[in-house]
Amino acid sequence: MYATIHQFRGPLGTRDPGQGALGACTLTQLGGQTGAVVAFWPDAAGADEAAARRPAGTTWLDTGVYRVADVYSASPAAAYAQLTWFDGPRSADQSAAERRAGRERIWPAVRDIEGVGSTYVLVAEDRSSVIVGFTASLETVEAVQDAIMGTELLPGEDPALLPGSDRVDLHRVLHAALPAPAAAR
Repeated sequence: MYATIHQFRGPLGTRDPGQGALGACTLTQLGGQTGAVVAFWPDAAGADEAAARRPAGTTWLDTGVYRVADVYSASPAAAYAQLTWFDGPRSADQSAAERRAGRERIWPAVRDIEGVGSTYVLVAEDRSSVIVGFTASLETVEAVQDAIMGTELLPGEDPALLPGSDRVDLHRVLHAALPAPAAAR
């Protein structure tokens, strides 16, 4: 499965991502005028085609195409979304270290927090990535952040390969029709 992220400035209602999408969500940043439409596609060709579309009436800022590398699901909660950006290019070792940290340390620390929804790990060709995590409330976002900061590195984790994210955006979810976790794998 693949995903596109269209970032925009200005008002945008729910938007149909296009024919063939497996699911999508429209997000608006808290305290700002920007947002994002995240759409999920069955293949790279569908994602590439969607990335080229920019409907009129909105100021489009940037578009990215990603492979959905991992999906973690705890509940259908989707009132807020946090986009955590790891800019590229990234080395294969760094990308592997980040994926291991997410899978073996971070997800186990947050999956049982009340209000945690699905999390999508999106990876681009240059190994940059975006983690799209959904929650039921802002309190859940804070609890997740606290839990992550409270984790200790696992044996064999190299801190030099885990410099942290480049930016974090917090959004209110205007619309969410996310793909079923089984379809996302």
